Amino acid sequence: MKKTIANRIWLLSLLAIFILVSGIPTTCVAEDSEDNVDENLGVASAEEIRLDLFKKAARRILNKKLTLPNGDSAKVYVLKPINYTDLKTVEPIVATIEGTIQSYDQNIDVRISDQTMPALTLESFRLAVAKLNAEIVIISVLNTSSFEMYMYDKRTPSQIYAHTEPLASAARYQLNTEAAVYYTKLLIRRTLYRYIRNQYYEMPRDDSPPLLQSEIPRYIASSQSLELINREARSHFYVSAGLGAAISRGSRAKYWNSNLLSGQLALRVYDKLYLEGSFNMFAYNAVVGSIKYLFSNRDSSFRIMGGIGFSRFLRDRQVLNWDQTEGGLENKSYIVPSVSLLLPIADIYLKAEAQVYMPFRTTNRYVFAVMPGLLFMF
Repeated sequence: MKKTIANRIWLLSLLAIFILVSGIPTTCVAEDSEDNVDENLGVASAEEIRLDLFKKAARRILNKKLTLPNGDSAKVYVLKPINYTDLKTVEPIVATIEGTIQSYDQNIDVRISDQTMPALTLESFRLAVAKLNAEIVIISVLNTSSFEMYMYDKRTPSQIYAHTEPLASAARYQLNTEAAVYYTKLLIRRTLYRYIRNQYYEMPRDDSPPLLQSEIPRYIASSQSLELINREARSHFYVSAGLGAAISRGSRAKYWNSNLLSGQLALRVYDKLYLEGSFNMFAYNAVVGSIKYLFSNRDSSFRIMGGIGFSRFLRDRQVLNWDQTEGGLENKSYIVPSVSLLLPIADIYLKAEAQVYMPFRTTNRYVFAVMPGLLFMF
């Protein structure tokens, strides 16, 4: 009996040892497999973490560069592309640029403009930011072999951020809207990457004389001086007041002159074209509506404004002087060509304007008016 029990104990011990020994490799393999899985997961997570950190850093840097000192978002304008391809419409391209920038942050102030540039010059970029009252302008150039993008920030006025994206062969010969949008996405992302990495190109300056032959500036340009310089390009209205004289010849072939007071208000219609309304008081009260254009030259301080208008003399006799020739010019209509000479002085313009009132029917009763005064743009 004791021998039988001993045999059973010995068999159970062998069985236990066999199970224990045979289970060791299985456990080790399982543990190794779990370690491998954890290691693979760790590699994948590290790549995702690095990508996520890069995206967050890019958003942070971009928001910082697009934030003004007062905390507002810098105005970013996307201009109409310069198109040398067969694409019929460029609206999807402009919308893609706007949407890609706002995907970084919805609070970024991105706007679309119908304006474009006649040439990619430093002067064109500076004029664009002045007209649009923007900090940054973006314009793309669509060529048959490549797409180009240029990003200009007026806070770094001699630098440009640019990128060129070559097109695949299939896109060169059969460029459609879908392909154009695809390459535009690549273009704006890589241009923004250059922007946040501060990878810029130096803009070529205009030719200038050597330093020792040029006048040393008296002060460094400030935000106030830049505001004054750009006021003409950014203003939408102007008001003017003048004090002068009106000269005419009456029905008895006699000449008379009268003091003259003038007040004018104008609205910018497009670029340098203005629509002006004025009221002139002399021996008659004249209401004038004119279209005027401002001619300017960056090499000259003077501005010349020419215009043509339509005027009506009112019956109201509450005037500065009487028409001593009794010309009877009230209640008559006139064509009014005019020319003005403007000289900017600080915030205002000195103005000298001359007008000729030419009647529709009689040519011997014209009126010539001279009105020196002041003009203010806002």
